[in-house]
Amino acid sequence: MVVLSIFMALTAVALERAVVKRALQAEEDALQLLVYNLLAAVDRSADGMSISVSSERLFEPGLGARNTGLYALVYDSQKQEIWRSQSVASEFPAIEQIEVAAWAFDLVPHHGRNYFRLGFAIQWPDVNDQLQHYDIVVWRDAADYDAQLDRFRQILWAWLLITTALLLVLIYIVSRWGLRPLQQIGQEVKAIEENRQTGFEHQYPTEISPLTENLNILLKREQLQRQRYRNAMDDLAHSLKTPLAVLNGLSDQPSREFSEQEVLREQIERMNQIVSYQLQRSTSVIGMRMNKPVDLCQVVEKLMGALEKVYQQKRMRVEINLPGHLFLRMDESDCLEVVGNLLDNAFKYGRQQVAVTARLVDDRVAILSIEDDGQGLGSHEIEQILNRGTRLDQTTEGQGIGLAVVADIVDSYGIQLDFTCSRFNGLSTCLKFQLA
Repeated sequence: MVVLSIFMALTAVALERAVVKRALQAEEDALQLLVYNLLAAVDRSADGMSISVSSERLFEPGLGARNTGLYALVYDSQKQEIWRSQSVASEFPAIEQIEVAAWAFDLVPHHGRNYFRLGFAIQWPDVNDQLQHYDIVVWRDAADYDAQLDRFRQILWAWLLITTALLLVLIYIVSRWGLRPLQQIGQEVKAIEENRQTGFEHQYPTEISPLTENLNILLKREQLQRQRYRNAMDDLAHSLKTPLAVLNGLSDQPSREFSEQEVLREQIERMNQIVSYQLQRSTSVIGMRMNKPVDLCQVVEKLMGALEKVYQQKRMRVEINLPGHLFLRMDESDCLEVVGNLLDNAFKYGRQQVAVTARLVDDRVAILSIEDDGQGLGSHEIEQILNRGTRLDQTTEGQGIGLAVVADIVDSYGIQLDFTCSRFNGLSTCLKFQLA
């Protein structure tokens, strides 16, 4: 629509210039005819030393009456006026020097009015056959020309505005109609993100229907795969419940030796960790699912409020430096799982201080840092804590699967997870992600 508006404006300017050029050419042609008429009436003066214009042979009636808007003058080589038509009632400036047989046409302002002026230089022999230079100059009042040009411009721009407005309205209507399927797709994508529907339900034009049909196939496959995965995990948990209960009962029998009981407890704990990890992983929404953007800042603030109450006995100093909003395309439950695990570890292993900071790397990338003043970790320890079921601190409660779940979830969303030393000489956990 912007391109059309510019195109129509440029078209109008080009058309106006073409009309003006043609009109000026027409005025010049008319004045040239008048000059030829004057040349036909030119003859020697009575003394033979100059020239004069015979009124009997002058057939232009506009030159024979006062103030008709058409005027003619003849100048000698000294720019002295030697003849003027009867229509001339005021003085006109002499024309500049022009070459013999050359035309000089222009639009000249004079006494607050515009005039067309055409000059033509000739040589005429005197009584001694000496060629003398003369300038024949004709003037025409440009008032009619200016009025017609103003009317033309008004009509041109009026019709231009009307035509442009109608075309813009038509383009808008056609664009709205043509883009309606894409708007509908956007609405359905939003509904899928908000779990209000499971696929694309509307009928679309043949140009778009292959896209929505293939997306529906992918969504259905992903849903079936997730459901099958959950069912398998539920079956696994159900099938292991009874053997675990039996083993747990055997480990408590006093007849068994202490070493055997320890082995049984370790294996039972190991199986419990595996079952818990797989169940927790199966409930995470990973894979190809479309997600509504979640505000990471709100998630952090919600979790910080809860953790401050849980660990209020530690009297942690909390430092939060977050922007107004950071939108991340991630399932909210997954986001709560990831940030909650990392914040819980910071509060659990920090001594007195926890800091949460978010900063923008550029317009599309942000980094969330969670720092504590605990003992920190070495590089080999960082590799260990990302392994499933590995816990460096055996004195605190837990199953050792939190960071493994975090690593799996962030990997499925393409989020970069890094561990470094914090500014408090503790552990700093950084999440680098794309903004939604």
